[in-house]
Amino acid sequence: MNSVTEMVEFVGLWDSVTQVTLSEEDDVISWRWTADGEYTSKSAYLAQFNGSINTFNATAIWKAQAEGKHKFFAWLLVQSKILTADKLTARNWPCNPVCPLCDQSMESAEHLCLHCTFAQEVWVKVRSWSGDLIAVPDRNRGL
Repeated sequence: MNSVTEMVEFVGLWDSVTQVTLSEEDDVISWRWTADGEYTSKSAYLAQFNGSINTFNATAIWKAQAEGKHKFFAWLLVQSKILTADKLTARNWPCNPVCPLCDQSMESAEHLCLHCTFAQEVWVKVRSWSGDLIAVPDRNRGL
């Protein structure tokens, strides 16, 4: 042993190992998210949402007269599932955290869709093109 830290770690490991009881039975892999212990992709998908509550009704998104990719983006947006830099950083994935459009703020879905100066210009154009039928979203309200 070269240091006190290594000795402390060794003693901790020793305490953990001495509490292990081995048996002659074969190892069994069991999936805890299904009743029969068998893995299914559906159960893995549903396990991601354990403990979360979502009252959002996406019917309006899916019935909108828009392209499928736009509906899908809107669906991800309202669920806060778009993999922007803030989400990637939280997962410890390497990325540039600054908005690539304005280079002024941290990138997030809310920033990209509402607060970015580029997004604000897009909203002004949409309002103009629609003859004021579509209003510029309130920046203070959030997503």
